[in-house]
Amino acid sequence: MKALENLVGRRYGKLTVVELLESDAQGQRQWRCRCDCGGTRIVTTGNLNAGRTTNCGCKKSPDLTGQVFGRLTVLGRSDKRVSRGQRTVPTWRCRCECGAIVNKATDILTNDDVSMCSDCAKNYSAAIARQFAGFVGGTQVTKLRDMSPNAANTSGVRGVYYEKKTKTWRARLKFKGKIMSFGSYSRFEDAVSARKAAEEEYFGEFLEEYETRKKGEGV
Repeated sequence: MKALENLVGRRYGKLTVVELLESDAQGQRQWRCRCDCGGTRIVTTGNLNAGRTTNCGCKKSPDLTGQVFGRLTVLGRSDKRVSRGQRTVPTWRCRCECGAIVNKATDILTNDDVSMCSDCAKNYSAAIARQFAGFVGGTQVTKLRDMSPNAANTSGVRGVYYEKKTKTWRARLKFKGKIMSFGSYSRFEDAVSARKAAEEEYFGEFLEEYETRKKGEGV
């Protein structure tokens, strides 16, 4: 089997090959190259040998290597290009905070809402959706403010229900994804009192801190 050619140290125009990187999605070998201007660019073997890439692109745009945009750190220029209408634009090879390696165009890098890998973008979108729905730390704030019983409730008081097996009234509360029980009572009024006391203990401080934080953020 023919040994793979090592290009480290070779010059191609203004570029000097510095190191071998992992192959791209198509299996092409990629090299990190340093330009005479000090910039860097990631180039495939084919583009180096064919003379298609001979500089870091310094004549067209500033070098962003090392800069951080959102969750992405720029590793160097990439050979990949993406479409923008009737033209294509170059991209930058970047590492996301999660460790994923992606290629992003400059216009994407400068947009904080999308300057991350696709998986992080999905999680970010889900978090924003939950925020608009009023979720904080797994708790929907709008529901804490409205304690009217839901359709499945038969007692008339949220969090209070009758247990036929023990013939008692039980009080419980769901907060931050956890369901907590506050005892069983022979009298309905006592179960209601236990539920109201739990609301004051768990919801009161939480809502107060939430409102203070919103005011501080100018929301």
